[in-house]
Amino acid sequence: MSAEHLSQTRGWLRDPSLRREIDCLAPPTIEQNKAYWEARWNDPSREDYAILREDREHVGNCGLGSIDSKRRKCELWIYLGCAQGQGIGKAAFRILLARAFDGLNFNRVYLRVVEGNNRALQFYRGFGFTLEGRWREDTVLDGKTVDSLWLSMLATEYRTLAAAVMARGGL
Repeated sequence: MSAEHLSQTRGWLRDPSLRREIDCLAPPTIEQNKAYWEARWNDPSREDYAILREDREHVGNCGLGSIDSKRRKCELWIYLGCAQGQGIGKAAFRILLARAFDGLNFNRVYLRVVEGNNRALQFYRGFGFTLEGRWREDTVLDGKTVDSLWLSMLATEYRTLAAAVMARGGL
C-alpha cells in the first residue's frame, strides 16, 4: 500500500456502512488519512497492503498488525471497499495467511470483528478461525457501545486447511 491508494481508501471511509464494518468512527480529512497511514507504514510491527484486481483497480486494503516475531503471532485485518462477492477477498485472505504462517513462520494469527458484522464473522469462520472470546463494550457504533469478537487460527489448523485446499485442486 502506498500514497497512490489514499484517495480511494478515504473515499471508502466516507461510506457509513463500510465505516461501521471496519470500526472507523468518523470519515477522516485528507490530512488525517495521510497522517494515519504514514504512521502505520513507519511502524515496524505492521505490514499493510492494497488489494488490487487483475486490472490493477484498487478494491480494498489488508495487512498484518501487532507483529510479534518472538511470540510468533500477529493480528490480521482486511476489508474490501468494493468488489465484494467476486472472490477477491478470499484470495487476499489466503495470501495474508500464507504470509503469516509460511513466510513469517508464525504460530498464531488473530483478528477482531465488531459484533453485528455477521458477514465478516461467517467469512472468518469459513476459513476455520475459532471464536476465542468477547471484549465487552469494546467500541462505539451509532452512539452505542458494542462488543468485539476475537477469533484466531493456529499454524496446525492452517496446515490442515492448506492441505485440504490443495487436495481439492489448489488455492
